[in-house]
Amino acid sequence: MTSMEENLKTPVEIVLAEFDGKKELLSRLCETTKRLVEKSLEAVSLRPQYVQARVKSKEKLRTKYLDPNKGYTKLDDITDQAGLRVITYYEDEVDRVAEVIKKEFDFDEKNSIDKREVDPEKFGYYALNYVCGYLGSRTSHIEYREFAGIAFEIQITSILRHAWSEIEHPWYDLKDAFPDDIKRRFARMAALLEIAESEFLSLRKLQSDYTRSLDVQVAAKFADITVDAASIRPFLEQEPLLAQLDNAIAQLTGRALSKEISGQYSEFVSRVARQAGLTTLAQIREALNKYGSWVSEYVEACQQGVWKVPPSHAPIQRGVGITHLAMLLLGIKGDAALAKALEELQINPPADHVAGQLRVARQIAAKHPM
Repeated sequence: MTSMEENLKTPVEIVLAEFDGKKELLSRLCETTKRLVEKSLEAVSLRPQYVQARVKSKEKLRTKYLDPNKGYTKLDDITDQAGLRVITYYEDEVDRVAEVIKKEFDFDEKNSIDKREVDPEKFGYYALNYVCGYLGSRTSHIEYREFAGIAFEIQITSILRHAWSEIEHPWYDLKDAFPDDIKRRFARMAALLEIAESEFLSLRKLQSDYTRSLDVQVAAKFADITVDAASIRPFLEQEPLLAQLDNAIAQLTGRALSKEISGQYSEFVSRVARQAGLTTLAQIREALNKYGSWVSEYVEACQQGVWKVPPSHAPIQRGVGITHLAMLLLGIKGDAALAKALEELQINPPADHVAGQLRVARQIAAKHPM
């Protein structure tokens, strides 16, 4: 391009040409910053729903630059050429994420906006829009050196507010041109999402309070706690008789015992226990105390002559002692009880396994009078 052709270009064309030359760098910045944000949040045990990253489209950049209310004169006046959005599950996590962002990046407070501070009679977009850059301490490292001096935007919002933003976006530019009845329906929908977000927060608190109360009740060995997916988890965490049995089974099967408690397996354990007639935690505790040694015999016998499964290095789940206890008790009751329970639990083991487990259960019961 000749100097004359260059001089004939309009200011917006000059800006767009500069942006074209910068897009690859901005794309690298987005990907690198996304990974850094994710690692930083993980380090403080914050789990966002998603972290998005994007380079602004050329058309949107043009529109923004030409906005007469902005007064842009050069490309770097636009601070969201590269942008990220951190989407949290709950509204009260937004500020926690914000504190991490302020710590990990050079936070431009003057140009950042808290868009949660809106007219109390209006509903809709709700987010923190932070303008950031890389800290000098970070750009001294080769991995981040090329990003020194580049501004970018990090939006932080909740998943419901993000959903509203995505739904509303195609309508936004023409919204003022709509009839009043359509605008009222927009406002009603936004208000409903705000109510839903508040309810989710309230429900989460109720769930947390209920879980804490179960922890206390299980620790105090209350007798009438019903077995369900919520109550069985603290029992798996706290009951010493179960821990002893789980460890014994791990040794018998030559496998490690998982340190974590699987929510899915906890729910399964509660269902198996109920099928065996163990409907309260007190009943499970009593059965563990009475039949714990039987369960070890049962597992050892089944391991040797019934299951015939290849060795596994995968850890076994905590709570497995209750599963085997329930199967032992069902086997002692007879094939009809065991068959019905397996059907209810939607378990379909090989027929020879079922027959073998019944045989072992009866042999153990015969050795130990009930």
